[in-house]
Amino acid sequence: MKFQRIVLPLMVVFLALVLSACGNMTATQNFPGLVLQDETLYLSEGLHVYAVNVTNGQEIRLGDAPLRFPKESDNNINLYAPVALTADGQMIIPNSHPSQHSLYSIDPQTGTVRWTFEKSKGTWVAGTLALGESIYAPGGDGILYALNARGNEIWTVPVSKHALLTRPVSDGELIFLPTMDGILYALNPANGREIWTADLGSPIVASPVLDEAGNIYLGTLSGDFFAISSDNGKTIWRQKLDGTIWSAPALQEDGLYIGALKGKEGNFYALNKDTGAIRWQRSEDSSIIASPLVFDGNVVYVTETGRVQALSSEGAPLWQADLKGKLVVGPVLAGNLILIAPLQGDAMLVAFDTNGAQRWTFKAE
Repeated sequence: MKFQRIVLPLMVVFLALVLSACGNMTATQNFPGLVLQDETLYLSEGLHVYAVNVTNGQEIRLGDAPLRFPKESDNNINLYAPVALTADGQMIIPNSHPSQHSLYSIDPQTGTVRWTFEKSKGTWVAGTLALGESIYAPGGDGILYALNARGNEIWTVPVSKHALLTRPVSDGELIFLPTMDGILYALNPANGREIWTADLGSPIVASPVLDEAGNIYLGTLSGDFFAISSDNGKTIWRQKLDGTIWSAPALQEDGLYIGALKGKEGNFYALNKDTGAIRWQRSEDSSIIASPLVFDGNVVYVTETGRVQALSSEGAPLWQADLKGKLVVGPVLAGNLILIAPLQGDAMLVAFDTNGAQRWTFKAE
């Protein structure tokens, strides 16, 4: 009963954060979604999905107009989930407006709608998974929807009485989907059949990360961080962290990196990925709720109050920057640039090189 009592308040807080009204402001007001394809970054900002050239920070244009969806702001459209890019050239984005439950397929070359899917009875929160010729969409009604490339329903599986807040991931053979009920599901992508479940005992609000050995890494709001076997859902190891875990970890050869929220403060951890042992940790006077970024043996994390912190794999500080606005979404690496999307800042995107020098900023016209 205690677990059931904490789920609803946590979900209300989460949705209040990510579904806040964006109004007509040009700076980012929702949790922005970032997806990189070649030299184009797709930024889901609430009002629009923007296409930004990462080489110069300029919005890509189609003729005289910027290439964005929708072309004009619409009070019935709220976009912030990361887009999914399909093998046949579609861009999939859910509308997170509380009364408009549309999932859009967009032509990324023109910004026009190809099709919409509107069967979900709840507000879309999470991004979708594009796998092969299929699209897997976690609904706000607790149902996972499998669609074909034309937006037609293949199958549905009800997995939770709560909204699905996390994007599914896949190893190519199974789909892995965490829920606010604390259950991690492994499903057959062809028919949605349950292969196994793992009860982690606390709500999960971030997607897992998989390694080449078939291990699944994810954390819960109780601060427990797990390594799970993708074969059978058994726990390989479990580590208790000081704080709640709101984001996916970053993985590289020397280990795992993850932030935890503790009140108004944050802790950042480096873990041994084979045992879960804490290699080192740092404390921040601001919360850490975004996924870190790893590159070239280094790691970058951000704090809610605007700090960008780069460290070596051993935890030694390399450089830091302080931005206006809140940082609640993890950095993205684009070549030798690190892209940051501030919330309520002066810019919608800020690009640093890997040495910490600011290269450009983007703000929509």
